[in-house]
Amino acid sequence: MTYLLIFVFLFLSIYFVLGSKGSYLKLNIPLLISLFVAFSISFIFQNTLSKGSFELAQKRESLQKFILSQPEDRQDTREDVEDLIKYLSDKKEVQAGELYILAKQLKNTNEFLLSTKVFKEIYDRYGNDLDGNVIAEYAQVLFASNGRKFNDFLVILLDESLKKTPNNPSALTLKGLSELEKNNLKNTIELWNRAIVFLNSEKEKNDLKALIEVVKKRKNQ
Repeated sequence: MTYLLIFVFLFLSIYFVLGSKGSYLKLNIPLLISLFVAFSISFIFQNTLSKGSFELAQKRESLQKFILSQPEDRQDTREDVEDLIKYLSDKKEVQAGELYILAKQLKNTNEFLLSTKVFKEIYDRYGNDLDGNVIAEYAQVLFASNGRKFNDFLVILLDESLKKTPNNPSALTLKGLSELEKNNLKNTIELWNRAIVFLNSEKEKNDLKALIEVVKKRKNQ
């Protein structure tokens, strides 16, 4: 329907311009020229710009369905979402904000593997300029997608995040957990005590306080 409207609009515009010097009923040549030019432009539009834009619009629509669906109902749109991530990753010029919104949406729906892919793209492109809070979010989804296990790169991310934003509670909590795995109990307690001050909810604060008490008991044994 869109292409038909474009064709009609172009045809009338060109025909009226060409026919402005004489009677429209006598202008067989302008009529043919108008038809040819309008059809050519419509064909080019349909097979280049429109095709790519339409496919991209479909993938963005699939993304919204994917985000709003329950995990068990996402399989039908998952491929489109993966294609959208690849498209944005391959794109030479893409706004950091566009990637971040996508990564955040996927994180909030517990799609940690997909979110990690987008955060990696953000980090690879804009790492030096990234806010420490964004790096902390990358560390969070990487931790979750890695089966809640630490690796060297994850620790690097946490250190980088805390260097830029020393009071980020997520980075402090994860860093404390990584120290706990190394049996550095004193460091864990110090990091978690710092994190408590900056946590938003009372439940989170109380949960972390309880964990600190557990670590203290283990330390004193």
